[in-house]
Amino acid sequence: MRSLLRLSLTLIWMLCSVYPFSLRASTANTSRSDHAVPVWLFDADNFEFWRDKQGQYQGYYQSLIREINKRYGYQLELQPINGEEIGKRFNADSFGLYAGVVRTEERSRTKILSARLFDNEVLAASLSRTASVPEDLNDTRVIFRRDDATHLQVDQRYPWLKFRKVILVDSSAEAFALLREHKADFYINDDSEMDDTLHYYTMSRPFADLRLPCVMGFSPELRSMRDNINQLIAEWQQNGRLKALENESKRNYLVSRIQITPEEAAWIRDNRLTVWLPKSENFAPLLWQDAQGYHGSVLDMINDMRDLLHVNIDVKYTEDYITHLRQENWPVRLVNIVESRDESQAEGIIGPALSWHNAYYNRSEQPFLWDEEQVRYKRVGIIKGSFSALYLHQRFGNDVTIVPAGSIEALVSAIEQRKIDFILGDLSSLEGSLRGNDLFRGVLKVAGLTRSDYRIVSWVDSSHPLHPLLTQIHRISSFRTQMERQPERSLLPEFSKNTFKIISVVLLITVLFSLCLLWLMWRHMKQSRAVNRSIVEAMEKVNRAHDDETGSHIQRVSAYCELLAREIGLPRKRVHEIARFASLHDVGKIAVPERILRKQGSLDEDEFNEMKLHTLKGWRIIQGLSLGPVAENIIHYHHEKWDGSGYPEGLCGAQIPIEARILALADVYDALRQKRVYKPGYTHEHACSLIFAGAGKHFDPELIHLFRQLHPKFQAIYDNQAD
Repeated sequence: MRSLLRLSLTLIWMLCSVYPFSLRASTANTSRSDHAVPVWLFDADNFEFWRDKQGQYQGYYQSLIREINKRYGYQLELQPINGEEIGKRFNADSFGLYAGVVRTEERSRTKILSARLFDNEVLAASLSRTASVPEDLNDTRVIFRRDDATHLQVDQRYPWLKFRKVILVDSSAEAFALLREHKADFYINDDSEMDDTLHYYTMSRPFADLRLPCVMGFSPELRSMRDNINQLIAEWQQNGRLKALENESKRNYLVSRIQITPEEAAWIRDNRLTVWLPKSENFAPLLWQDAQGYHGSVLDMINDMRDLLHVNIDVKYTEDYITHLRQENWPVRLVNIVESRDESQAEGIIGPALSWHNAYYNRSEQPFLWDEEQVRYKRVGIIKGSFSALYLHQRFGNDVTIVPAGSIEALVSAIEQRKIDFILGDLSSLEGSLRGNDLFRGVLKVAGLTRSDYRIVSWVDSSHPLHPLLTQIHRISSFRTQMERQPERSLLPEFSKNTFKIISVVLLITVLFSLCLLWLMWRHMKQSRAVNRSIVEAMEKVNRAHDDETGSHIQRVSAYCELLAREIGLPRKRVHEIARFASLHDVGKIAVPERILRKQGSLDEDEFNEMKLHTLKGWRIIQGLSLGPVAENIIHYHHEKWDGSGYPEGLCGAQIPIEARILALADVYDALRQKRVYKPGYTHEHACSLIFAGAGKHFDPELIHLFRQLHPKFQAIYDNQAD
């Protein structure tokens, strides 16, 4: 009898394990059938979920849930509720799925969560102010949405931030209204909540290392659904469908919010809009030209104006665009250049302002431009009527001889014939022209960039009848390029049989000739690698003899760099070069006086300035050794910092080559662990805490994110190769 009872209980338990949700779903009053499962989500208009004019559910989760039901035969139903209610249900593990859950470390341990669907950035919206780093938000009035994970994450990650005032609101619409009334300085939330297309706001990204991974949550009874849903998520991530759904949902949501007033409709019906664009100068990413024609966000915006608003548009391309731009009073300037200090055009800006640099080119044997003042009293070639002419005139007056030309080819010929010293122009145009000319690629190099006092923007006169509409369209157009893909065209023409025979013979001869060339190149490369290896080993020995650093330090730094470079996904050859040349990062100390290098104590200001020159001296030492750009970048830039406070050039962010950013992190970690004459050796934990604190300041935030996962391997490398 007991055996029979035990068997019965076992069968019941097995049935419950296979069909856990069917027993509970029958008690759910929120569904229309006994087997329907509620999907709880926050009832707020954004790309994740909204209602159309007919009251039908639309958005990211509506599409995702529809596909899950179709594939697995589930009966999942969206159930939008307010933020407070969904929080209570989720915390209490109430029956159902939960959409739009922000994954945190605590929730990963205590809740049943799906794989990541997408990441949300945390933005700070303002009428005019910007916040580059979290410190810029100190002593400001900030708005957070009530019962929102963003507020909690910012408080936990940046507890030292001291706001002057924190305002809690129930919706993003309320927050944007407070900004427009000047009752707050910033509204902080994830990017999905920043979709007020009726007005343009300055969007800052002060939290570079903060991302909010969005997932789905499961109540305990629905645990068995997780594997199936994760399988679909994984497939869609691999084939790009998940990202495409996100972009499509964002665009469709913004399109659904377009509001056309009767006055705007009348203007569109009775008028044509004229848009002038540059014909021969690139302003990427707004507009650029290549062999296939014109591209850029401006053209996407024009297409959306035609498709969504049915505006009649005349697009006209003009030479000497910058000259006409300054002379003509165009009310719509989709490609506009403004000075950073000029606030007179701020009201008309309808999209983000992008830093605008032009590039100087000179002959490869000439030095780089360490200071833009070096072009003073030189001859600089430019495209006639381009922005470069305006820039040089405003920057140097008559102290620069400007040599205009009608084409980039004419400029290249002029510098080859030494009629000019530099070429100045936009990088995309110059690179596009030089890419197909191997001869000039070996003659010219990028020598430097102009300073970033200028921005390129799309601008519409604030009094223009379509200004509010074009502000909305600009935001929508940002998703067009991501969603559209150029169709693949066949590049194979039709050939006759005789033509195929001729081509076959030519190809055979070409293959044999190529094999001979490859064999010769292989021998040359093998010899070059042997020479490079000998050079590197010799330089290491000289550097160790001059400096106090040990061979173990060099080996460890190389191992750290190889680990980071490989895990961040760099090509295998690049990883190998970074690991090989990392040992040369301080080779410039050969030229630093020993009284400074071996000083027992802190360096004074003059001594420190002398020490800082080791990056330039090292770079000059190895320039003639043909070790390649990876070695040069490591030696030259490994003391640059992410926030621009490093040396020798004060580069910031992505301007710093990735190999130098990797070396900086690896070198600092090992230096912190090692005992030096001026400091004790730190524990692994203390060293990690100091490096974590440098995210977005000293170090690349993406590398710090990776370091958080890899730091145990750093510890193992240090312990295994200790001095």
